[in-house]
Parts: sequence; C-alpha cells; structure tokens
Amino acid sequence: MPSPELQRLWFALERRAWSYLTIVPAQPDGPALEAATAILEAGAPYAYSQKIHLQDATGISPADAPRLVVQLRERIAAGERVVVVTDSLLTHPASLPLALAADGVLLCVALGETQFGAARKTMEYVGAERFVGSVIFPKSKKKKPKAAPDKKKKP
Repeated sequence: MPSPELQRLWFALERRAWSYLTIVPAQPDGPALEAATAILEAGAPYAYSQKIHLQDATGISPADAPRLVVQLRERIAAGERVVVVTDSLLTHPASLPLALAADGVLLCVALGETQFGAARKTMEYVGAERFVGSVIFPKSKKKKPKAAPDKKKKP
C-alpha cells in the first residue's frame, strides 16, 4: 500500500485538471522516475478507469523533444493521460519543451542532495506559475561505478 503522503499528493494533483504532467528533477540524477512510479502507484486505485501513460523521456535529443510532444498530445486526444519524466533542465535543456507543453510540472527534490539554487534555477527555466507542486524524495539508489583501484607495479 502506498504511503499516506503519496496518496495525499495524488489527490492534490487531482484537484488540478491535468492530462499531461511532467516531473522534473531539480538536479542531475534526481529520482524523478522513482517519484513518478510511486505517485502513479498511489493513484492507481483511484484512477483505475483511466489509462495513464508513463513516458521516460530522459536522454531525449533536441530534435526528438518536439516530436514526442506531438505523440503525447495524440495520446491525450485519444483519452489517455500522460506523465513524463525528464532529465534535469540544468544539464539537459532539450527536456524543456516537454515541461512547457504540460498542463503542470512537479518538481522532484532529492532529500539531502538538492541545492536550493538548483531548484530555484529549474523553476526559473519553466516559470514558477507552471509548477503544481514539489515532491521530496529519497536520493536515487542507482549504483555509481566504483573507481578502479590503482594497480601499482612493483619494481
């Protein structure tokens, strides 16, 4: 069962009429995909009659972003809702068209990791009025590659 906090977030999002929601991490490598998945799981019992498409748009190229917006609008026209996860706008500006095309944007903040300046800058790029809220989420548990140990040759 999803946490009460995530269920309340789902209902807070539902107060706004949205068909297209973008989740943007405030800093690079933020846990936006994990946050989106958790939010959709929390909302699943309440949105069971409506199809919601989760689109992982991380790594999108500048040329592909406008095409993806068109594809997402076609899904919406067919009666679906879409939730799009992007990269940080600080390091991947190609994600910006996906946020600007959305009905609302949710800022994903990594607990203990996100710097205030990164969140503020992200909001400036999109426009503070477009944000429907923020979610504080634990840092992603993606394993970072360990540095190779130095192998010194003995003389």
